[in-house]
Amino acid sequence: MSTLSIETDNTQSVSVVKVKGRVDSESAPELDSALTNLLNEDRNKIILNLQGVDYISSAGLRAMVKAYQTAKKAGGDVHLVSISQSIEVILRTVGMMQMFKMYPTNEEAAVGF
Repeated sequence: MSTLSIETDNTQSVSVVKVKGRVDSESAPELDSALTNLLNEDRNKIILNLQGVDYISSAGLRAMVKAYQTAKKAGGDVHLVSISQSIEVILRTVGMMQMFKMYPTNEEAAVGF
């Protein structure tokens, strides 16, 4: 069974999505839905804080790429924050490191927009 927690903070002009747990084929639709809902509300500047993510599958990566592409088309972006070394290895392996900008903190990622 997958355990996933997603918290969204829309109090600023930038949306912060804090993800914890495993993003696998069972839980990735929940992440995709959360990101899609933000983008449908014209919130196209998204900080995806992955500090608490211990695993991400190809389904989770697809949700991230879909959000990135949609945000870019709308003039926004998706920035990654606090990714673990194991998640960074996955992103590097599949060639996504050049797609996403990564930051150590939410504050630095917000300034990056």
